[in-house]
Amino acid sequence: MNHLHRWTMLVVLCLTAVAGVRALDAAGDANPTDVVATVGDTPIFRSELDEVLRRSAGSTIPGLPDPGPGPGANADKRIWLEALAIEQLIDSRLLRAEIEKEQITVGRLDVETRLEQLKKQVAARGLEWQAFLKQSGREERAVREQVELEIALDRLVRPKLTPAALAAGLERHRRELDGTRLRVSHILLRPDAALGEEGIAAMTARAATIRREIVQGLLSFADAAKRYSAGPSRLDGGDLGWLSRDTSFVEGFAQQAFNLAKGDVSKPFTTPFGVHLLQVTDVEPGRIGVETLRPKLESLLAANLLRETIARLRAATPVTFAAGIAHFDPATPASGDRPRRIVVGDASAP
Repeated sequence: MNHLHRWTMLVVLCLTAVAGVRALDAAGDANPTDVVATVGDTPIFRSELDEVLRRSAGSTIPGLPDPGPGPGANADKRIWLEALAIEQLIDSRLLRAEIEKEQITVGRLDVETRLEQLKKQVAARGLEWQAFLKQSGREERAVREQVELEIALDRLVRPKLTPAALAAGLERHRRELDGTRLRVSHILLRPDAALGEEGIAAMTARAATIRREIVQGLLSFADAAKRYSAGPSRLDGGDLGWLSRDTSFVEGFAQQAFNLAKGDVSKPFTTPFGVHLLQVTDVEPGRIGVETLRPKLESLLAANLLRETIARLRAATPVTFAAGIAHFDPATPASGDRPRRIVVGDASAP
């Protein structure tokens, strides 16, 4: 399962779980006022949050909204990064608790073997190991702990990747993986930023009305794009040309497109750019064979399983935040179709 291995390594790096291990080791000496959040009965400390923020400084982070050029831009970015870091630390706590509950253990030899593989991969990229550690801002102990968690996550999801699950996943995700290309047309409505969520709701309602007119045959998608869209593609009737699954678009945009059959019009959905409607006008089937698809399919299903596990654990575990700590509103999850809302205020328990 090399592809699953590589995917879980990315998950581990994203979750920044090592900071949590170190903070838990020192929990007995911590001042209660240093707690920024509590997951069930387990605290998250300010030192962990600061460590994650330090590591994210200067990084390219998918989904980070452009704060704009205004005087408060840096403050807005800091708040968003703090909310993201808190979310990652919460997810890390939940996954570690699940690993312990499932009695998953990882032997030292397993860690050493995987670490040697990682060192060979680093060397193959022309990097010395110490240079890699410095570049990533980690000590070797931290990487070992990350590798251990990676192996544990692999063992957590592997039993669920049954032949039946793989067959169902292939049926569901074939177009995403086999090189299929879609010709897509697009309508973009831009909400008034000053109206906040009310503006988004108003544009979503307007998009639903436009969609209804298109579906009922009162208006073609191309004419609707020319009349209503704020995107530059309106000049071509909304046509964006041919898109593959790995085209550099917002993830939610690509997901919506590849869930549509030829001729379908999506329901309104929201990204940081505004409210969208899509139509697939043509499909070019992919030609990548099933055996070639299998590693990518395993990685995709593993990612979905971990997301589902985290969602289940979040629903069952109370989380509280210290006053003044930025965190995402649970009503706007990363997998949802609404822009993420950040809450900064009194201590809360969503």
